[in-house]
Amino acid sequence: MILIDDKNYPEKVLKGEDVTLTFKFIDESSLVLVNTILLKVLARMGNIFLLETVITIVREIIFNAFKANLKRMYFLSEGIDINDPELYEDAMPAFKDNFLYNLDSVVSIVKASDYNITITFSVKENSLRLTVFNNVPIIQEEFNRIHMRIQKAEEYETLTDAYNDVYDPTEGAGLGLILMIFLLKNSGIGAGNFSIDSDKKGVTVTIKIPRELKEEKVVTEVKRRVLEDVSSLPAFPENIMTLQRMCSSPDTTLDEIAVNIVKDPSLTADVLKLSNSAGFVTGKRITTIKEAVKIIGFSNLNLILTASASRKILNDRYKKFEAIWDHCIRVAYYGRMIAKKKNLNSISESVFISGLLHDIGKIVLLSTDRSIVDTISEITKNKQLRSSSILEEISIGISHAEIGGLIAEKWNFPESLASAIRNHHSPMNSESEYRDISYAVYLANLLCGVETNKYNYYYIESDILKWANLATTDDVKSYHDTLKDNYLKHFSVAG
Repeated sequence: MILIDDKNYPEKVLKGEDVTLTFKFIDESSLVLVNTILLKVLARMGNIFLLETVITIVREIIFNAFKANLKRMYFLSEGIDINDPELYEDAMPAFKDNFLYNLDSVVSIVKASDYNITITFSVKENSLRLTVFNNVPIIQEEFNRIHMRIQKAEEYETLTDAYNDVYDPTEGAGLGLILMIFLLKNSGIGAGNFSIDSDKKGVTVTIKIPRELKEEKVVTEVKRRVLEDVSSLPAFPENIMTLQRMCSSPDTTLDEIAVNIVKDPSLTADVLKLSNSAGFVTGKRITTIKEAVKIIGFSNLNLILTASASRKILNDRYKKFEAIWDHCIRVAYYGRMIAKKKNLNSISESVFISGLLHDIGKIVLLSTDRSIVDTISEITKNKQLRSSSILEEISIGISHAEIGGLIAEKWNFPESLASAIRNHHSPMNSESEYRDISYAVYLANLLCGVETNKYNYYYIESDILKWANLATTDDVKSYHDTLKDNYLKHFSVAG
C-alpha cells in the first residue's frame, strides 16, 4: 500500500479549487490522504500548529459518518426499523459484533452499497473549510441528542469532568463530540465554526478554520503546578557545569576531563552507560572514561553530560520512571540509526541525546497529577488518537512536549536539542535548521510506539516518510524490523 500522496490535491485547494474525495469504505490509507492535504494547506496558511487538533476532529467526524452508514446498512440487511427505539437498542450489540468490530468481513458489502462519504476541502475568505457529508438521513431523536451533547460540552470546565460525566464504553456516549468542542474552543478556532446540518439527503458536518484565530488560553490548576515544578528545578551541579566548560575550552586535555569525571562514581557509571548505549563503536564495549572521551569526543561528551545531569535531577526529585527511560533509550538508538541511514553522521549523536531526553516533560507531568494523565491515556486509546499531546494541551493547558521544552530552556540545552524535545510530536513545527534532528526523533518515537500498539504505521506524517525514503507500508515495516534487530544485537553486546 502506498503511504504518500502524489496527486497534488493540496496545491489545488490552495489555488482556490474545491477538492472532493468520495469514499465508500474508510481505511487508514484514506485517512492518510486526508492528513496529507490538511498538513500542506495548514502549513501554507501559517497554522500548521493546528495540525493535530484538526486531524483529531476530522478523524472523529469521518468515523462517525462511516459508523452511521454501516448502521443503516446493517439495519436494512436485517429488516429492522432503525426508527423504533426498542428495536434499535436491542439490535446495537449485534451491529457492533457483526459489522463495526468486524470490518474485514463487510468490506464487499460496504463497497457494493449506495452509501458513501464525501469530504470537500476549500479555501475561501482566508479560511479553510471542510465539509463531510454522508448520504444517510439522521433520525430526529439522534439529531436532537447530538445538539444536546454539543450544548453540554460547552458547560464543562475540564475534559476530565466531561469524561467522568458522559463516557459510556458501550456506546461512546458523545465523548467524541465533547472532545471536538474542547479542541475547537481551546485551539482558538472557536466552537462557532463547527456545525451539523441534516436534510432528506443526509448529514453535513462543517468546520471552518480561519487564518486568524481567537486567543483563548486555558490555565488550569495542574498547569500552574507543572510550571511551578519546572521553575523550581535545581540548576545542574557545579561539577557538571565545570566539565561542560572544559569541553568547550580548546585548552582542555583528554586526561584533565577524564580525571574530573572519575571523581564522581555515579557520573562515571552514567557516562560509560550512555557511551555504550549510543553505539559509537559497533560490537565493542567502552570500559574506561579515558577511552570513552577519546572515542566520542568533547562535543558528544558535553551532550552526554547534559543527559546524565538531567536524568539524575529528575530521578532524585521524582519517583523512578524506568519505563519512560527504557522507552527513551530505544528512541535514542533508533533515532541515531535513522540519522546514519540518511548520511547525517554529523548530527547522529545530537539525535541520540534528543531521543534520550525527549520525554523528560512526561516525568514532570506524571508526577504532578496522575489521575488526569490516566484519563488522557484511556481516551487516547479508546479514540485511537495519534498522540496524547493534543489532549494534554486541552485538558491541562500544556503538553508534555512543551513542558520538556521549558525544562530544556531552564537548563540551557543547545537549541537543536530543545527544538527536538518540543517538537517530537509535531516535527513540522521545528525550525528549518534543526528539522533533520526533529524528524529523526519523531520517526523513532512513532516506530517505538508501534511496538507497544500505541500507534500504527499510518500515523506517520507523509512528508517525513518522504524524508526517510519510505514509500509503502512494506518499506516502513522492513526498515522497522531492521532497527529492532540491530537494537537487540547492540544491547546484547553493550549490555
